[in-house]
This record gives sequence, C-alpha cells and structure tokens, in this order.
Amino acid sequence: MIRIIEHPGFLVSTIMLSLAAALWWMMWAHMGNAAHMADMAMMVNWSAKSLTGTSAMWLFMMLAMMLPAMVPMVATYALVSKNETQGAALALRVGVFSAGYFSLWAVFSIAAAFLQTALAQTPWFESGGTQALPVASGVLLIAAGAWQLTPIKDTCLQHCRSPMTFLLAHWQGGLKGAFPLGLHHGAFCVGCCGMIMGLMFVFGAMTVWWMAVLALYFVAEKTIPRAETWGRIAGIVLIVAGLYVLVGTLWR
Repeated sequence: MIRIIEHPGFLVSTIMLSLAAALWWMMWAHMGNAAHMADMAMMVNWSAKSLTGTSAMWLFMMLAMMLPAMVPMVATYALVSKNETQGAALALRVGVFSAGYFSLWAVFSIAAAFLQTALAQTPWFESGGTQALPVASGVLLIAAGAWQLTPIKDTCLQHCRSPMTFLLAHWQGGLKGAFPLGLHHGAFCVGCCGMIMGLMFVFGAMTVWWMAVLALYFVAEKTIPRAETWGRIAGIVLIVAGLYVLVGTLWR
C-alpha cells in the first residue's frame, strides 16, 4: 500500500501550495508597505533597469496568483506520468511541464510591465501606470466582463477545469513532450485568466488584497461546480459596473 507521502499528486500539491504561501508572505511583507510601493511605482520609466525590475515584479505576482490554480493540473500530470517515469526523472518531468506552463505567464508578465510603463505616460492612469482612473477603469471592467461571455473563454475554461480530459486529448509522452504540453495548457490558462488580470489596474496593480481576491476567483473558477454559469453572471456584473463607472464619470 502506497503511503500518502509517496503519492506524486500529494507531493506536487504540497510543494506548489507551500511555494505559493511563501510567495504570498514575501509579497505581503514587501508590497504591503504602501510608501515603498508608491516610490517604486513613481520610478517606472523606459530604462532597462526599470523595465527589468517591473517585469520581475509582475512575474513574482503571477507566480503567487497562479500557482494555487495550477495545482490540479500539475498533480494530475504527475499521476499520469508516474505510469511512464519514476523517481528523480518523474520530478524533472513535472518540473519541465510546469516550466512550459509558466513560460507563457512569464511572457505575459513582461508584456504587462511594458504596458504599465506605457500607461504611466498617459492621462488615464496614475501611480506609475498601476492605477486606472475612472474612464479607463470603466473600459477595463467592460472588457473583462465581455470576455467572460465569449466562446473562447468557455473553451479555455473547459480545458482548465478538466485536467484529465486535457491530458487525454493532448498527451505527449516522455520528458521531450513535457514542455510543449505545459506550454499548450498554459495557453488555455492565459486565455482563461488574462483578461481578468486587467482588473488589477482597476483596483491597483500592486494592491495585495485585490490580488488575493483575483487569485481566489481563479481557483474557484477552475474547481467549483457550475463555473460556466456563475462566471457569466460575474461577466454581466462587471459590464454593468463598467457602464456605471463610465456613465457616472462622463455625466459629471
């Protein structure tokens, strides 16, 4: 009888959740300092140092937010891969799969850093491009809500909610197939969550409490039953909120 500590799914889940907890603790310790974060935000510019630091901050945030939501997929991949690989080779294979997945979020983080830097130069954002002013907030709310109602969102969510179905449909065996398989799933994950990430600019891109709310939403959307239904309701609520903000702003 295999002890639970030797169960690859249990080990993967424990490691990923422990890493996520450590990242959240570090983020709270550093980003919870409002004055420090305000100073960082105001230093955003097109210099290589600023872009590198801003990209690193976004990558740090993406790891913390997406690790818990990724646990079911990586744990399932570890369970299935155990039939082909054992021991250290299995750990390497799971690591490579995870790297493929997170590589797309790394690209997303770099793009977000460049976007933040560009937004900082406009009159619609403040605090170094991390905080949208009312008109931009309304547009972002509507965009995120509208995305929730699209067929592409439904397809991405279906793949994210059914790890075994995804693996059966797209399986690539061995270490060689681990990275492209993780990359493939990462594309669905970015498609599922990327537009909602835009709400970080509405609430303050470096506000830890709102990051936690979005992270919990991503976990709920991927695990709680009937996500397709209440996800659409959330989309409608976001659209209504966006219209309310826009109308209220433009009518002043």
